[in-house]
Amino acid sequence: MAFKKNNKQTHVQTLLIIFILTLFTGACGMVGSSNDNLTFPSQWLVNENEIVEGGPGVDGIPSIENPKFIKASEAVFLDPNRRVAGIKVGNEVKAYPHQIMDQHEIVNDNLNEEAVTITFCPLTGTSIAASRVLNGRGAEFGVSGLLFRNNLIMYDRLTESFWSQIQLRSIGGDLAGEDLEVIQMVETTWGLWRKMYPDSEVLSDETGFGRNYNTHLYGSDFTTNHNRIIFPVRNNDERLQRKDRVHALIPSNADETANVIAFVIKEFGNSMTIKESQFMGKEVIAVGNNDLDIINTFYLISDFEKSLIFEPIDGELPIVMQDQLGNKWDIFGHAIEGPNTGEKLTETRSFTGYWYALADFYPNIEI
Repeated sequence: MAFKKNNKQTHVQTLLIIFILTLFTGACGMVGSSNDNLTFPSQWLVNENEIVEGGPGVDGIPSIENPKFIKASEAVFLDPNRRVAGIKVGNEVKAYPHQIMDQHEIVNDNLNEEAVTITFCPLTGTSIAASRVLNGRGAEFGVSGLLFRNNLIMYDRLTESFWSQIQLRSIGGDLAGEDLEVIQMVETTWGLWRKMYPDSEVLSDETGFGRNYNTHLYGSDFTTNHNRIIFPVRNNDERLQRKDRVHALIPSNADETANVIAFVIKEFGNSMTIKESQFMGKEVIAVGNNDLDIINTFYLISDFEKSLIFEPIDGELPIVMQDQLGNKWDIFGHAIEGPNTGEKLTETRSFTGYWYALADFYPNIEI
């Protein structure tokens, strides 16, 4: 099955990016399991005409299968101003630097004995973690080489189903229509993460590839230049600038008709701020700080959660808020001080990304 190539793109910078990606993927051995015989679906749950070839091909951007980790204090190669995606499962805390994820996009990992996949699409700025247990078995995810609306399409090596990262579901193959089981991630700068979790583990640059992870693969201004979009945008929503970062809540079984809400990070100001909302009939709180480049959201579902009155806290990270009972809550929604230490707020099905990408996927998105 043939897909559209990037024949509409005329910018020299874009052609250079694709050349660099092809050069990188062709020059180095692969840790991931390349699948030259991968069969693309004959039917998709999205418009096939909007599926394009990203350039390097199947597994051309290689996933990491046996990730190595180092202590935060040993990660001297990381730029304190560049972002990492962090995750906390049980007592295990790990960070996945964008510097590395730019060139791999997928890490198949295990946290607290849970099989998880960590995914990052540099074009849409979306870091998403999910369970990689499919049909009761641990699956590996790989990069298909295809994009839908600028966003990563993954495939799993167990069922060879294809998965839209931003739609959080399979869009082709045997598991078409199945949802990913999302695990909350928190994005912020490496400098702040290191202060919050100095004992956390960090993905090592010893990936098995001879690559320079100190580069800006897509250009040093790619994350902030609102005009640097690689592929065409179908639904250009001008309520925000294209690369404003938003934190979006996504319902199950999401397609482009889904009702989605987004919290705009820049509206949280220079101190820790709490905002309240409703989503799918559930109470939601968002806590964030624009200056610190951090946000997360939680459902208030149980009687205990609904009884709490939260107020933000500054200067005690990773603690971001407290309640009237004397509990102090961290950015992952864990009570780490107070009478209810050990409790955890209900996670939302959410992630952070560029405004243009979320609006392109979900035209009904509500700010």
